[in-house]
Amino acid sequence: MAQTNQAWDWGVELRDEERSELELLRRTVAQLRTQLDQAHDSLSACRQRQQDASQALRQLDEVRPWRRRRVRRALRDRQLL
Repeated sequence: MAQTNQAWDWGVELRDEERSELELLRRTVAQLRTQLDQAHDSLSACRQRQQDASQALRQLDEVRPWRRRRVRRALRDRQLL
């Protein structure tokens, strides 16, 4: 089966509908990359929040009973409780 050069030619000789489709695809790729970046940022924030909550639970577990009130207050201030 012979392969034509036209299938891989992305030069300036694109027809109008091909050029508009290519531009639409480029915009779509840019939007998807933006969404992916936002998802990565959200994932990083969630992981940090999970680590903070895990550390807070460890602090509550390790602290002496008579000091828990102070630790709970500090955790509330950090919005972890």
